[in-house]
Amino acid sequence: MTKQTAASGISALRLRQLQELLALGLSDRFYDWPEWEAARDDILRMDIGECQLCKARGRYRKAALVHHVQHLKDRPDLALSAFDPDTGRRQLVSLCRGCHEEQHPERMRRTAPKPEPLTEERWD
Repeated sequence: MTKQTAASGISALRLRQLQELLALGLSDRFYDWPEWEAARDDILRMDIGECQLCKARGRYRKAALVHHVQHLKDRPDLALSAFDPDTGRRQLVSLCRGCHEEQHPERMRRTAPKPEPLTEERWD
């Protein structure tokens, strides 16, 4: 068993491994870790499978994802923590896909504008 860092939920070894993945631009690999899958299941169970943003807006929608409130790249030490020990606020929150996209506008797919044609097409 690995030693856990104080109040973070992630071991010192796993934190170093995550930081290496982030440095290499391979953060998606973190989501395959058994520790993440267990933390994700715990958060979904804690939130009763409900999207917490929808719930705050007075509606119900089933949660599909668990969101890192403080981005993984900014706070890898909180990667597996339900709460931020510094503020006591939630760090991992259950969200539906729509609310998760709302939280990540940088990921919204935008269609690139079509370039102007090199020559004007003519059918004379």
